[in-house]
Amino acid sequence: MSEVQELGTGPTEPSGNSIRWYLLLAGVLLLLIIVVGALLISKGIPALKGEKEPVALSPTESPATLAPTFTPESIPSPAVSPTEPPPTCSAPVMSDPVTPLFDFDSAGARPGVEWTGFFGQVFDATGKPMPGVSLIVWQDTDPASPVVQTDENGYYEIRLADKPLAGTWSIQVLTEDCQGASKVFTFQTDTDTQIGIQQIQVLWKQIP
Repeated sequence: MSEVQELGTGPTEPSGNSIRWYLLLAGVLLLLIIVVGALLISKGIPALKGEKEPVALSPTESPATLAPTFTPESIPSPAVSPTEPPPTCSAPVMSDPVTPLFDFDSAGARPGVEWTGFFGQVFDATGKPMPGVSLIVWQDTDPASPVVQTDENGYYEIRLADKPLAGTWSIQVLTEDCQGASKVFTFQTDTDTQIGIQQIQVLWKQIP
């Protein structure tokens, strides 16, 4: 009688495909454990829930023309309202002077719900505040504000709207007869009161 070998009764070796799948699954699980562990160590439980970390709010818009970097942390609140310009001031015309008497010193910006506009201070060549200096804000080539003057401490404030207002604005120092005393510097505002720009500080210095 010939012996008949029974199939399926002895141990079988796993196929090459099965081994590869086991190794792949083990690698995925190991990677998942590493990622979860790293999140727990560095971020804590909120990271696993998909919560975003708080980020510092700072303006990201750049001025329309070459101008300074915005630094909202260093901007003080306007202390006073500006005085009115003298009655001898003629109708201003937007133009860059051949020989500027004042130059841009620095600028900063911050969001603001209450108003949109400009504020800042004007200094003489030695760094002392200058009272009675006239300034104006333009939109395109037309006046966007009345001519205002700095107070006894050299401060000015020009409000363009009592709300957030988007636009492109140019600010300039004027002479006593309302001609250009500085170059025109242009900035942009928007209506985002969280991280946008509504209130722009511009500091000026007299050219010696």
